Amino acid sequence: MYAVLLLPNFRLQAALRFRPAPVPAAFAVTAGDGTISEVNEVAAAQGVRVGMPGMQGLARCPQLTLLSRARETEQVLEQTLLEVADALSAEIEATGEGCCTVDLRRAMAGDWNRWCEAVQQRFAALELNARVGVAPNPDLAFLAARRADSFLVVQAPAAFLAQLAITEIDPPPHLQALLRDWGIHTLGQFTSLPRGELADRVGPEMDRLWQRAAGQTERLLRLIRPVEAFTEYCEFEHEIETVEPLLFLLRRFLDQLTLRLAMAHRVAARMILELPMDDGKEHQHVFTVPTPTGDADVLFRILHTHLEGLRLEAHPTGVRLQIGPVRPEHQQFRLFESPLRDPNRFGETLARLAALVGAENVGVAEMENTHRPDAFRLVEPRFHQITEASGDQEESLLIGLPLRRYRPPLAAQVRVIRQQPVEIESSAVQGRILEVLGPYRASGDWWDRECWSVEEWDVEIHGHGLYRLHHERGGWFIDGCYDTALR
Repeated sequence: MYAVLLLPNFRLQAALRFRPAPVPAAFAVTAGDGTISEVNEVAAAQGVRVGMPGMQGLARCPQLTLLSRARETEQVLEQTLLEVADALSAEIEATGEGCCTVDLRRAMAGDWNRWCEAVQQRFAALELNARVGVAPNPDLAFLAARRADSFLVVQAPAAFLAQLAITEIDPPPHLQALLRDWGIHTLGQFTSLPRGELADRVGPEMDRLWQRAAGQTERLLRLIRPVEAFTEYCEFEHEIETVEPLLFLLRRFLDQLTLRLAMAHRVAARMILELPMDDGKEHQHVFTVPTPTGDADVLFRILHTHLEGLRLEAHPTGVRLQIGPVRPEHQQFRLFESPLRDPNRFGETLARLAALVGAENVGVAEMENTHRPDAFRLVEPRFHQITEASGDQEESLLIGLPLRRYRPPLAAQVRVIRQQPVEIESSAVQGRILEVLGPYRASGDWWDRECWSVEEWDVEIHGHGLYRLHHERGGWFIDGCYDTALR
């Protein structure tokens, strides 16, 4: 069996996506030359037809709303359609605009009606109007999808095709005119004619048309593999001045994107927010999700924290949200690791602090490449890194501080044998010294060559130097620059 997933009025659905329409209204999509390319049922009932100029449509229906094609949203819907199809089968074909064919010959569906209902529920959750047709071959499935109200399963092809108009199989104009002159208007009437005599009189083109009318054509699908591009976009009819409409729309974006991520068995590791402005510029911000997740609430809090403190010089005219997907993580922590309890909450707290005191004053302390005491800088937390090519994920976990420092420095007794510290005793730590790094000059600059000369040891051990001592009870003990305090 094959299934065809069809989005009727595809261009109109794209133009109306995320557009509030509280009451039934007449809508039409215009092409580049101003002619109407698609209409909804309300407009069609008022006499608006595809192909007529937009002004003529307004003359027939004064309440008609003309919309331009939303090409970027059409790409989003095409990608969403392929994602739903890919979740149903590994063999799919992008048949046409808003149409996808799925090979279900390996599917173990006992009840095709129930299977179609489940597919319809997926499209309903994505706020899409879709039709599903199931039949023994791709062409029959396409006809079933076009004739379906919601879904249609063809079990008896001959009975299904008999009542269809000849125009359903899109015959060439000259053959359609010939059949009309013969009084042939339905596929049942057409297939009642002898196939061999038709081929002899008219030619092989009529023979191929007869096979299509009888549902006997078999063709190979042009298989594709959809890319993992999780994006939602909306262009505003008027620029917005407050953040509330933007947050409302982003929440709907995340609801749709997390559903799509779940169908692809992925979670969000990164978000890219783009806001085109009415002055021609664009605001862009990249969010790193501390722990990749598919929870829309967590992702929305990250966006909300950023937007509530955002001040823009111009008004947004649209919004685009892109998700960077990764596979769900399955980590086996080591026995003595102590990762953050909730990295997403930690990231949200950092974002709130950055909004209050400035992004340059918030981050994780990182030691500078020097031996100066307390020399550090603030860097953005590197919760994980995403490789663009492969999407691999590397975790960087905080597993405890490697140093223990005391403010103010503690007095310590250090036993030295042959110019080597061997034991340390203080009010905080006591024990045998296992490893020594240093001494280093108080300047701490690694490029100071004299810091690393062996000859400096005898001089520096009782002078102003900085030592790192690893004692038997664990950890590094650093007591700052000392002369009498460490002897």
